[in-house]
Amino acid sequence: MAYPPNPPELPYHSKSRNSSWDLFAGIKRLEHSYEEFDTRNPSQAHLVYADGDMPKSKFLKFYNYLLNVSIVTRWFLFIVPVLALIWIPGILSLTVFPKTTIWDVRLLWWSVWLSVVWGGWWVSLAFSLVMPSILRLTIGIVAVGTRRYIDWMGVLSRYITLFAWTLTIWISWGPLIDNKQTDRASTKSIQASDTAARLLFAFVLCSAALLFEKFSIQWIAAKFHERSYAERIADQKFSVKSLVTLYRNSKDMQEQSDSLHDRQRGSVDIKRFFKKLKQGVRMAATTTTTALGNVASEIAGSSVLQPNSPQAMVKTALESANKSRLLARRLFYSFAKPDAKYLLVDDIASYFTSPEEASHVFSIFDKDMNGDISRDEIEMACLDIHREQLSLESSMQDLDSAVGRLDNILMSVYSVVALIIIAVALEAQLTTLVTGAGTLILGLSWLIGGSLQEVLTSIIFLFVKHPFDVGDRVYINKENYTVKEIRLLSTVFIDSNNTFVQAPNTVLNTMFIQNIRRSPQMSETFAFDVSYATTFEDLEKLRDKMLAFVKAERRDYQPAFDVVVKDFPDQERLTLSADIKYKSNWQQGALRAIRRNKWICALKTALAELEIYGPAGNPGASPPPTRYTKVPYEEIKAQERQEAERVSKFPGNSSSGWQLSDKNAVIGM
Repeated sequence: MAYPPNPPELPYHSKSRNSSWDLFAGIKRLEHSYEEFDTRNPSQAHLVYADGDMPKSKFLKFYNYLLNVSIVTRWFLFIVPVLALIWIPGILSLTVFPKTTIWDVRLLWWSVWLSVVWGGWWVSLAFSLVMPSILRLTIGIVAVGTRRYIDWMGVLSRYITLFAWTLTIWISWGPLIDNKQTDRASTKSIQASDTAARLLFAFVLCSAALLFEKFSIQWIAAKFHERSYAERIADQKFSVKSLVTLYRNSKDMQEQSDSLHDRQRGSVDIKRFFKKLKQGVRMAATTTTTALGNVASEIAGSSVLQPNSPQAMVKTALESANKSRLLARRLFYSFAKPDAKYLLVDDIASYFTSPEEASHVFSIFDKDMNGDISRDEIEMACLDIHREQLSLESSMQDLDSAVGRLDNILMSVYSVVALIIIAVALEAQLTTLVTGAGTLILGLSWLIGGSLQEVLTSIIFLFVKHPFDVGDRVYINKENYTVKEIRLLSTVFIDSNNTFVQAPNTVLNTMFIQNIRRSPQMSETFAFDVSYATTFEDLEKLRDKMLAFVKAERRDYQPAFDVVVKDFPDQERLTLSADIKYKSNWQQGALRAIRRNKWICALKTALAELEIYGPAGNPGASPPPTRYTKVPYEEIKAQERQEAERVSKFPGNSSSGWQLSDKNAVIGM
C-alpha cells in the first residue's frame, strides 16, 4: 500500500508477491489513516484499482485498507471468520453438549481437526509460496541449472499446496479423530473411521499423481513456449505492463466524454433516478464481488472476480478496438499538459523505475521517432497492441488447446488411476480391476492402434518439432499458406486464394516447411540488364547512390547495397544483380510489396541519373527522323503505262520467265 506520492512511488509491478511476507511492513502503514489510502498503490498487484473504478464507501475503503496493511491483516480477515464458524460445535461440546459425539468422537475434537483442515490449507499455501524463494537463494545460487525447475514450483504452487494439504489432513486424522474414539466405540464407528483414513490416504496418492501429471504438462508447455513465443510474449507483456502502469497512474477524466468510462447526461429527472438506482445496484454488486474476489484471489493466486483492477480494465480494453482507442485517449488526457497537443518522455518518466525504461515505453508510441507522441499515435499504438494481443491469444489458445487436449488425455489416464486407487482404498480386489482393464484394452487394441500412433506422431510434431504458430506465413511444396488453426491431429491453413486447407499433422511431419514469420531479416535478389558499355566506375556510382537511399530509409532497409556482375552473354549486355535487404521478414505481404516497389523505383531513378541504360539504349531518348524520297508523278505514270503494254502483249511472260496463271493452263505453240 502507498499514499499519494510526490514524486510517484515505484509501480506495483516492480514488487514481487513475496514482498507481502514482510510482516513488519505494515507497521508504518498503520501510522496513516485509512482515509489516506490510495487504491492505485496497494501492497499487492491483485488489489490495485484505478481512480474512479472503486466505489468510495467508508466500509469498503476500510476493508481495502486492512487488506493492504500487511499479509497478517489480510489473512486474518480470511481465516478467522471461518475458524469462528468451525469452533461453534467445539464450544457447544465444552458447554451445552459435552457428551455429543460423531463416530464416537466428541465435537471438540472434530472442531480441532477441522481447524487443522482449514488452517492446513493456508499453511500449505504459505509453504508453497515461500519455498521457491528460499530454494532460489540457496540451491539456485549453487546449481544454476535448477532455477528453471524452482520457477516451475512457483507455477505449480497450487498443486504442491494441494498435495501438502491432503498429506496434512491424512496425518492429522489418526491422532485427532481415530485415537480419540471412546472406549465404547461401536464396530460401525471404528470401521467408518478406518475407511475414512484409507480414503484420505488415497486422496494423498491422487494429489501426488495429479502433481506429477501437471509437472509433465508444465515441462511440455515450457519446452514448447520457450521456442515459439518467447520473443513475442516478452514484447507483448512489456507493452501491456506499460499500459497498466500508465492506466494505474492516470486520472478519471470527468470532463472528457471519450475516455474509457461511458458517461451519459440526461436532463429528465426520471432518467437520473434510474441512473442513480443502477449505480447503487452496481456499487453493491461491485462491493460484494470485490470482497469475494479478494478471498478467491488469495486462494487462486490471481485476480479472480476483480472486474475493476487495472489489469482487468486494460485487458478488457485491449479486447476491443473501440475501447483500445478510449484507453489511449484517457492516457493522453491524463499525462498531457493543459492545451498541449503532444506528449514528451518527461511527462511519463516519473512513473517508471529508470529513464531507460521510460524511454523504452515511450518508443512503443513514438513510431516515427520524432521525440513526441500525439493522441493519434497513442491510439495507433494501442490498436497495434490490441491486434497483437488477439493474435497471441488466438495462437496461445490453439496451442494451449493442443496442450489442453494432451492434458485431457493424460487427465483421462489420471482419472482411471485415481479411481483404481480409491477402489483399492475401499478394499476392492486390485487383481480383478487390473485384469478386467487389461482385457478391455487388449480387446480394443486392433481398433485404436492406428489412432494412437497418429496421436503420438502429432504430439511429437507439435510439441517437439513445432514448425509454426497460428498466423505464420509458411511455404509448403512451394505454395504460400497462412496458418489459421492448430489442432492436435491436423492444421488448418489459408492459401493465396483465401481457401481453407486442412492437412493432417502426420503428413506435414514428412514435408519441408519454410516459416516466414520465424525468419530473421530477409532479403531477395533482383536481376536486371544494362548496356555492355557500362564501366566499373558507373557501377560504383550506382552503389553509392543506392547506399545513400537505404541509409535514408533505415526503417525499411538494412544499410547495405552491392552490385554483382553475373554474366555478359554474347557480349551483348551485362547481367547484374543486387539484394534487397529488408529490415524485417515477409510476414506482412503488403508491407513487403511496398518496400520492394520503393526500392525498385529508387534503383530506376539512380540508373536514369547516372545514364546507365539497358541494351536497347536510352528508353527516354527522342526517336530518329523518318526519311522520305520524292519522285515526280509523270515518271511514275510513264512506268505504269509501259508495264501495262508489256503485260497485254505477253500475258504469261514476265522479266523472270514464263508463269502460269492457273494450275490447269498449258502453253500453246
